[in-house]
Amino acid sequence: MPDWTYLPLRRITATTLGIRRSQRFALAVVSGVARVPGGTHVVRAMDYTHRHPEALSEVSGLAYYSPVGVVISGLTTSSRDALLAMGFGFVTSVPPSGAVEVPGSTIESILEALDSGAQLVLVNNPVIELGPCVAQRVNEVLAQRKRVERSTNVGELGVERVSLVRFWTWPAWVWALWLGIAMVCAGIGAAIISLGPVLLGYDVNFLRANVSDLRAVNDQLVPFIQHDRITMAGCMMAIGMNDIGMALGIRRGWRWARANFAIAGAVGFPTFFLFLGYRFLDPLHLAVAVGFFPLYLLGVFGRKVPPTWRVPVKIDEASRRRAVVGQLIMVSVALGVLFAGVYIMVIGLTDVLIPSDRAYLNGSQAAFTGALDGRLLRFIAHDRAGFGGALTSLGAGILGTILWGWRAGERSTFWALLAASTCGLGAALAVHWSVGYTDVFHLLPVYLAVPLVGVALLLSREWFFRKV
Repeated sequence: MPDWTYLPLRRITATTLGIRRSQRFALAVVSGVARVPGGTHVVRAMDYTHRHPEALSEVSGLAYYSPVGVVISGLTTSSRDALLAMGFGFVTSVPPSGAVEVPGSTIESILEALDSGAQLVLVNNPVIELGPCVAQRVNEVLAQRKRVERSTNVGELGVERVSLVRFWTWPAWVWALWLGIAMVCAGIGAAIISLGPVLLGYDVNFLRANVSDLRAVNDQLVPFIQHDRITMAGCMMAIGMNDIGMALGIRRGWRWARANFAIAGAVGFPTFFLFLGYRFLDPLHLAVAVGFFPLYLLGVFGRKVPPTWRVPVKIDEASRRRAVVGQLIMVSVALGVLFAGVYIMVIGLTDVLIPSDRAYLNGSQAAFTGALDGRLLRFIAHDRAGFGGALTSLGAGILGTILWGWRAGERSTFWALLAASTCGLGAALAVHWSVGYTDVFHLLPVYLAVPLVGVALLLSREWFFRKV
């Protein structure tokens, strides 16, 4: 149970179940996840927990991945595995020899105990008050200290300079940045085409019809196609904005940023093959996929840079608690985007037109199925599949950014999410209103997402813009 569920829901569950029972419930939930095959990886993925070699502590010949641990009575294997996956160095029912109980409930008090000579610390009270990610927060501070000390000794502290001309020396983050910029430009280009000619030459050749012919079939058909394609363009720009945010995270050496960049692309690029099911090969989409894929590979597998990220030691808990509420809201929005993308892909592969589409077009499914010898519905399905795939990739990408990049001082995460939300939601609202497709139920997810994103980012702004 990560901080973004534990802290916002803690008061509710404590009121409902009682304090002790709610704590046991939280441990039971995360233990249940860990009990499932691969469950500990899911636990780690909730906040991208990984081991920091700098936090390693060796006591009496035993190596602990972190000096931070907890003591739990009635400990089970699954609860131990779950807490170890959250970054704790030891989880036991009996305190190990030499372990010191931390009296306070802050990260500073834990660090003070370690600075005072304690090799192992017990944080039972801090984990209850601050949340189960307390061990990871301490580990990151320890890793940062060691890195700064090591860098100062060798005189290497700061971000590596990059030559714009010698592209063969570029590290991975530069390639990831170029992919983000390229995606934004591609989205702008797609919007210009949709607002201008609407159809390109290969579209006309496939349909064997031009824009005037489409208007003859149905006077709402051209605005409908524009609405699909401009929404897709907004989604592409949103993906690009999130990619730019991830590139800046990779630049600072955040492991989560590279992992998220890899996952988002691994979801997005294979959806290109959905087009093949309609026997309509989109040359422009093919060119974009082929051209962008090397940038993706170089962003994932390119040269790493030494980490320069920083995390704050002193945290205003009120600000952090507001931020995790915002994080919970944004996780809900991202999951909605992800599921919407999958749903649209399924619709594109099956019915193609949903009831609100048919109401806007004022026509039956059968009428469009037979139009232009069946090519019209295949053409629309091709657009739907592309949009669904892009939306799925966007959902996966922003979900990773929200889960893993929601960190104090990470301004680029704030701006990336704000820009991505503005592009995606703004394009969807603008095109639907402009073409008169204003079905409330159809637009309800967008209407809900706009205030949710606004509230979440407002709650979290102070957290993101904290100096570290």
